[in-house]
Amino acid sequence: MKRPLAVAWVCWFAMTAATLLGGCDFLRLKKDVARFDALGLIGGHATGPAGEDAPIIVVLSGSPAAGVLDSFVLERPGPYFFVVPQGTYQISAFIDRNHDFTYQPGEEPAAYHGAPTPLQVAVGQKVADVDVHIVADSSVRLDFPISVSALGKRNAKELPAVQIGDVVTLDDPRFDGKNGELGLWQPFEFLMKVGAGFYFLQPFDPQKVPVLFVHGAGGTPVDWRYVIDHLDRSKFQPWVAYYPSGADLDLIARGFARWMTAISARYDFKQFIIVAHSMGGLVSRSAINAMADHPVAGTLSLFVTLSSPWNGFGAAAAGAEHSPVVMPMWVDMAPGSAFQESLFRTPLPAHCPYHLFFSFGGHSLLAGGANDGTVALSSELALPAQQAAQKLYGFDDTHMGILNDAEVSKTLNALLAGAIK
Repeated sequence: MKRPLAVAWVCWFAMTAATLLGGCDFLRLKKDVARFDALGLIGGHATGPAGEDAPIIVVLSGSPAAGVLDSFVLERPGPYFFVVPQGTYQISAFIDRNHDFTYQPGEEPAAYHGAPTPLQVAVGQKVADVDVHIVADSSVRLDFPISVSALGKRNAKELPAVQIGDVVTLDDPRFDGKNGELGLWQPFEFLMKVGAGFYFLQPFDPQKVPVLFVHGAGGTPVDWRYVIDHLDRSKFQPWVAYYPSGADLDLIARGFARWMTAISARYDFKQFIIVAHSMGGLVSRSAINAMADHPVAGTLSLFVTLSSPWNGFGAAAAGAEHSPVVMPMWVDMAPGSAFQESLFRTPLPAHCPYHLFFSFGGHSLLAGGANDGTVALSSELALPAQQAAQKLYGFDDTHMGILNDAEVSKTLNALLAGAIK
């Protein structure tokens, strides 16, 4: 398999793009970014009567005749959002009392936003405060069938499906290194052709603790093969995140939070763990912040990052400034970005220790100072990350080499074993 491009080199590519990429490559990237920019957003809060202990499912539809276009699962009243192309939509919601992700008219309270009220979404427009309140004695009946048992599936060709809980192996062709690079350089194309989401490497087992492994920029779940091969599968079940790493990182993080909330509502697991590499650590921390108001956050029992650039890359800022086309990720990875500054404002959930693994076995002149060949040690050990960590662990490895180190695996497994409740 072709090795994924390291983030620092990707940023360097942006600075010398006229030499390294042809006009067709830039045209594809420009069109891809424009497709993201054209998407709108509908968001608000869904609330229900006090005392209800059942998920609220918010439904996006184009019209009753069009049926369900997308759905958002909430474990309890809270915020929701939908990313949508230009068009007219309506929002409704119901309380899923029997937890079957299917609406039973007359048995499960429901409500529309408005009477219902059509929502016009223009290119790139954000429509906020689209709230839905469900009352206990609601007489509202949603006038179209709703079944969202296939989490992440959308009924519109403009909306890419998300894979939530699909059982695969690490040899799945979607995890080929070329697709990791596609997610970096053409993130929208990745969403449409490959598919982001949380994949399971075995059917869900309520007796085993889920461990979500999150790759870095340009990577794929295959990067975790050595670690997963040495995981105690009698106690843990591996899940792997897959996402287009060139996209807006805040948007990806919000997607992570949405997917985890949906999985929690479906399987009702009691704890889970996140282990992330490189830029995946920043995405994961942002996702944890986005989950702060959801019950699933209380089930996160351990957070571990490996070689994460908590202070970003200086080259990313230069790439964002000088590249003919700016990849959204470059903006987020520039030192001092709004994305980075937001990461540690929200504390981790109670009873969720954070452990920071760092690597220092590289000699890249580009990274500057002590580094692991890709990330500067000063970025891996940014003060806010150190202050949040319960313990730091240093390894004489390169940026990718840390994922194939027996001592790293042994240390990680010890932390995992200690996190079991």
